[in-house]
Amino acid sequence: MSTPDAEPPRRGSRIAVVIAAAVGVGVLLLLVLLADGRTLLEKAAEIEPIALAVPMGLSLLSYAAMARSYQGISDVAGRHLPFTDWLRITFVSNTANYLVTSAGLSGFAVRMLLLSQHGVSSGRAVLISLVQTFLTNFTLLLFILFGIVALVVRQHIGGLFLYLAIATVVAFAALLVFVFVLAVRPELRRRTLVRLTIVVHRIGRRFMPHWTPKRGRLHRFQRQLNQGFDFLLKRKERMIAPTLWILFDWVLTVGVLWAAFWAVDNPLPPSIVIMGFGVGLFFSLVSFIPGGLGIMEGSMTAVFVSLGVRMETSVLAVLIFRLTYQVVPLVVSLFLFHGVVRQAIRQVAGGSARG
Repeated sequence: MSTPDAEPPRRGSRIAVVIAAAVGVGVLLLLVLLADGRTLLEKAAEIEPIALAVPMGLSLLSYAAMARSYQGISDVAGRHLPFTDWLRITFVSNTANYLVTSAGLSGFAVRMLLLSQHGVSSGRAVLISLVQTFLTNFTLLLFILFGIVALVVRQHIGGLFLYLAIATVVAFAALLVFVFVLAVRPELRRRTLVRLTIVVHRIGRRFMPHWTPKRGRLHRFQRQLNQGFDFLLKRKERMIAPTLWILFDWVLTVGVLWAAFWAVDNPLPPSIVIMGFGVGLFFSLVSFIPGGLGIMEGSMTAVFVSLGVRMETSVLAVLIFRLTYQVVPLVVSLFLFHGVVRQAIRQVAGGSARG
């Protein structure tokens, strides 16, 4: 994190953000053009306003569950903060990911800032965020694995897609086993993280030199990640409750997307919803377009259409998911915590420019 007087982002960074956002808007417009515009409007007009209350309510519960998982991990780490503070931190840090293009890292940095304002040391703040991020992504992989297996078992897909799904199951299973082995083998984990740090730095310096952090920062992050694993292993029993809250959070988030299809009168099997959700979220996180705008919608729609859902229905449901899970919480965050969001975004963007 940079200091409060960090210089503003360079003009090149601002232009890159504008271009990235324009690409996202272009993808959204392309989706609308590919769909039957008249049918899309007719289906949207048929939606009962009360039906949107279901995905909206699930979204708010999801944010609350996420905040509760952070609070649980923080309590285990010896830093207790009231639930209301964690709810504010959760809203604002997720807002940062929607406004600043950084592959999901902005929210991480904003949490560092907000926790420091509550007297939490930077080392402890990094530990809390790393542990929660690891548990969140590990649980997400389990969700995606479950969705793919359910698709195969229930024969929702066949032919080439079946073989691709089987290959994906094997790859995900291997990744989960690999992560588990690293978690229980400290020396192997340490060596692996060191080598990964070196490889990531070399690749970054070759292909994205302006965006690649210095090697010292990567090594520091690698050591903090290793400490996070040790923290988890030494407190396994006390981490059960936060993990269950994270699991509940993902159930609620997938439920938002399922409820969006229900709102357009086309409920889908949970396995199909999980598949589209996992693919869309993955491409949204790895893209450098703010909030994955257009990328998430396009990838989700592609999955649902490939599984037999009508284009217009898929586009409309995915847009409802974006509206209720991201846009409305974004507005709430900006309205209730405008000053905090403005300060956090300025510091994170300034820090990126300096790095």
